[in-house]
Amino acid sequence: MDDRPPDERIADAWREARAAAAGLRSLDARPLAVGWATVELDRATAELAVAFDLPGREPFLAAQRSVTLGAAARVAAGAGPDGGSLVVLEPDTEGRLAAALARLGEGPVVTWLEVDRSGHGVGALRGAGLRVSPERDGPFGPERLIAGPADIPGRHRLLVARLAGTIRP
Repeated sequence: MDDRPPDERIADAWREARAAAAGLRSLDARPLAVGWATVELDRATAELAVAFDLPGREPFLAAQRSVTLGAAARVAAGAGPDGGSLVVLEPDTEGRLAAALARLGEGPVVTWLEVDRSGHGVGALRGAGLRVSPERDGPFGPERLIAGPADIPGRHRLLVARLAGTIRP
């Protein structure tokens, strides 16, 4: 288990998200959010709000659950590095998030990468030897899981479409 402060752990996850986006340059990908896995949403959102000095009484807002991860979600827009969002996730099925929590404990286990709307570049990803899941609902709209040889055990990468002129949660 990683005992470092949450801000350091999120900063590392954000650096990994930037590297993952750079590796998908044919898709013009950019990091959108980092997801923090927890077993208790209320406690984790309160602790992270203090750790990141987030303003307001409830900086984390309820969002659409991630079907891909099997998790309920709350989002603090603009709370992460580079203005990205911070998502707190609690498993609501025995899915990917529950498995990541069992292996890694609480902390950052997922990143969302935003790509052009054109089919999420599925063909380009498959050509690079990566597998892409079908679209499923998530906190930023339809999302696709990327899997392949470069995966970090327990860390998931999800693609979401960049929508022109749309304000994200």
